[in-house]
Amino acid sequence: MTSPTISEPVPDDAAEWFDFVVEQQARTYQGIVRPDFAEVQRGFRAEAVPALAAKFADPGTSRRLIARQDGRVVGVVSIADAPSDWEIELGLVPTPAARCLDRLYLHPDFQGHGLGSTLLNRADDGRDLYLWLVDGNASAQEFYRRRGFVDEPREFTTGDSWGNATTHRMVRRANPGGVSDD
Repeated sequence: MTSPTISEPVPDDAAEWFDFVVEQQARTYQGIVRPDFAEVQRGFRAEAVPALAAKFADPGTSRRLIARQDGRVVGVVSIADAPSDWEIELGLVPTPAARCLDRLYLHPDFQGHGLGSTLLNRADDGRDLYLWLVDGNASAQEFYRRRGFVDEPREFTTGDSWGNATTHRMVRRANPGGVSDD
């Protein structure tokens, strides 16, 4: 298998990005989130795709990458400034870091072949970083633990569109030993 092509997404990638993420989330969290999860998420498409296109046109300090194989999306990653609007609205502040890994999804055919590590390494600038992990996703939890992320002990409940699944944050410190670069 040839390696996927990795690039920064452009506005025209927004619809395909959205559809890919919903498909992978529904697959990844099957049996954890509500049975009609994908259908519910697709209900946000008309609003989400233009918002994604705007973010892709002007990424600011966010880092997003899209991986394609034979013209189809096979992986995405997104690291953005935190907190996000939904975290503020739900009172989940302060956040444990100023940056959040808010997306890292791969097509199942590309899992276990290094693409996830490649995407994360290329998007990550090495600063403190956190992510939200839906409980029950053991393979993702292990992937992140191998990369220095640790579980925060506090659990949260997702909203209705996610079936009120439990979730928690994982955090990775830039200097886990507390050693200063100064």
